[in-house]
Amino acid sequence: MLDATDLFDEYCQWMFSILSELEGRIDTSKYDAYESRVIGFVSELLLDVWLNKNGYDFKEVNCLFMEKQNWLIKGMNFLKRKLTGFQVSENE
Repeated sequence: MLDATDLFDEYCQWMFSILSELEGRIDTSKYDAYESRVIGFVSELLLDVWLNKNGYDFKEVNCLFMEKQNWLIKGMNFLKRKLTGFQVSENE
């Protein structure tokens, strides 16, 4: 059984090889600030892919934000992005 450091190294090698290839194929020069985060968004998705691909058990744990959130504005901007496909506000 691999220890945590070995697992982390294995995951990073796998993930960064994919992200490096993706970065070479996607031209983000005309993307806005939100769209240019595409590599980061893909990296978030890859963790579950890697865990499932390798048959590792995992448990998802809820996260709590300690800073104040304006849920009305956050929700409205989320819906606008989904409907228009564009970033609405930097101040969610």
